[in-house]
Amino acid sequence: MALKNILYSVFNNKCPNCHEGDIFITKSSYDFKKFDKLYETCSHCGHKYEKEPGFFYGAMYVSYALMVAWFVITWSLNGLIFHFDSIYYLVFLVSSIIFLMPVTFRLSRLIWINFFTKYQEHEILIRKKKNTENIN
Repeated sequence: MALKNILYSVFNNKCPNCHEGDIFITKSSYDFKKFDKLYETCSHCGHKYEKEPGFFYGAMYVSYALMVAWFVITWSLNGLIFHFDSIYYLVFLVSSIIFLMPVTFRLSRLIWINFFTKYQEHEILIRKKKNTENIN
């Protein structure tokens, strides 16, 4: 259940606490003016995203792990299926890393914040129940 909540938050750019508010201001990773801008707090539950100054420095380790995984996958595919020369493989690898940089940046921050914030499903359900009771 926890992995499902983490994956939902990471791949939908949602608050890890309530799964309602967005973390990044823009939906597109390739909006180069604002791809790295995120809200300070969740618009729905008020959860503060950056817990302390420099909180997202740890996301660099996640980014590194993602790039190592990308290297291993492409290297394996090249060795098993494509058999490109080394220079062509390096050109592909470097260009794909540059192309994927905004996606990797955002994914690493989303994964990092999900390490430290748990989904508060029971609190969300209680809040929704109270809201429906107040309406009736």
